[in-house]
Amino acid sequence: MKKLKKQKHNCIVLIGFMATGKSVIGMQLAKTLNLSYVDTDKLIEGETGENIPTLFKKHGEAYFRKLEKKIIKGLADGNKRVISTGGGTVLDPENMDLLKSLGVIIHLSSPASTILSRTKNDPKIRPLLSGDNPLEQIRLLQQERLPIYQQADYEIDTSIFSVDETVKMIMMWLNNKTQVIRVALKNDPYHIVIGYNILDQLGTMMQAFDLTERALVVTHPSIANIYETRLLKSLKSAGFEPTVVEIPEGEEQKSLYWAEKLYDSMLSHRMDRRSPAIAFGGGVVGDLTGFAAATFLRGIPFIQVPTSLLAQVDASVGGKVAVDHRFGKNLIGAFYQPLFVLISLDTLESLPEKELRSGLAEVVKYGVIADADLFSYIENHRDDILQRASIPMKHLVTRSCEIKAEIVSNDEKELGRRAILNFGHTMGHAIETQTGMLHGEAVAIGMVYAAQLAVRIGILDNTSVKRLGDLLKDLGLPDSCEDLDVSATIETMKYDKKSVGGQLRFILPNRIGNVVIRDDVSTNHIKSVLIDGLER
Repeated sequence: MKKLKKQKHNCIVLIGFMATGKSVIGMQLAKTLNLSYVDTDKLIEGETGENIPTLFKKHGEAYFRKLEKKIIKGLADGNKRVISTGGGTVLDPENMDLLKSLGVIIHLSSPASTILSRTKNDPKIRPLLSGDNPLEQIRLLQQERLPIYQQADYEIDTSIFSVDETVKMIMMWLNNKTQVIRVALKNDPYHIVIGYNILDQLGTMMQAFDLTERALVVTHPSIANIYETRLLKSLKSAGFEPTVVEIPEGEEQKSLYWAEKLYDSMLSHRMDRRSPAIAFGGGVVGDLTGFAAATFLRGIPFIQVPTSLLAQVDASVGGKVAVDHRFGKNLIGAFYQPLFVLISLDTLESLPEKELRSGLAEVVKYGVIADADLFSYIENHRDDILQRASIPMKHLVTRSCEIKAEIVSNDEKELGRRAILNFGHTMGHAIETQTGMLHGEAVAIGMVYAAQLAVRIGILDNTSVKRLGDLLKDLGLPDSCEDLDVSATIETMKYDKKSVGGQLRFILPNRIGNVVIRDDVSTNHIKSVLIDGLER
């Protein structure tokens, strides 16, 4: 998980394989920012009076790496600059740690075939590519270095853009108004970009990917009325040809019926496997669009542009896409990651009050499962949060996304710890199905009920339950359901996706800031909690 931070020295460090453009892009970026520029390979050549291939041949790689480390240490002098590194600089963990301490790390990438075409006629080709099959060597080296490259704050494929276009993208990323979080999945990593009034940057961000021009935008009429003009202008100015599908509001639209409607629009618009689908709205839009994207032509790119708090802090991150079934929520779906997530926080200003409060339930969830400080922050800034003040809202969204990104990065397919994200959802989804209340409202009740289950099995104190219930009520959320069919709710819970062998699994808190996974909760305990809720 990565985000843009204000570093002590605030340098910009370019890393990546050979021939990805680090030097030429570094020089142009330094000129644009009016900063000094250094190339670590050039510094080594200047100090020794010999070029890199000669150094390798005469003295060996160990000697070269020793010089390289000395150069890297010398750059930690407090001066702001743009730094281009050699392809193997980051192989030394100490070098990578030093580079991270200097500032922002940007990974410049290119496919192995592009790198080979750029280097095959170079008389100074690096010794590492002197074997019989250089293309395979490049691929193997790239794969070996991938875990290191994934530590970067940003990544851009320089085979797609000119130098000027790449610099433009980097400048946009370095905008101080945005926070960037990396979801560091092994196979499909992506970024979450968070800021105010960044909706207009969507088209520019999409240019960083290998996409064809036809695009599908899925949204709600209420969102389209306010923001569609800005969104379409951004897309068209970047060379895309969007078509828009507006779906009615409501969870009931997250269905196979509407998925088919999206397929029809994709086919009518003659979209191909590199045509993007853009989810522009709340969680329903994101889930439905992602499901359609995952299944159309066996998978096309999709982008999340969430406009509700619930979608921004939860539904848009993690790659879970689905439609509902009459037996329960999200029962037909897939794990399918977006290209990126763009969160323009100003869209929260038009969010209905009830939906804002619903989204806050998910933020509280993150405090309970992983961050006691976040929980306390919500308690201490409740009034400002409900007034949608910019600083606390940005903090809530950013911290929530950080927590979810870290969890998802380590357990993409929910085989282990990712299940803790479902705190409050086992009962919450059943309550939502039975009552039709908003997702966040049902989850709020589900969290309180889960906490009460934790008390019944002896792992949580009553004080923590009261603290949770009080905070939810202060945020205008319910802590119980007074009109619930207990038997029907328990029956609905049996279809919960976390069930294993017919046994329900619950995420239960043992303190504010930590939860455990339990599959030994008795039906009697579940009934008692639901019945107590009816009596309150």
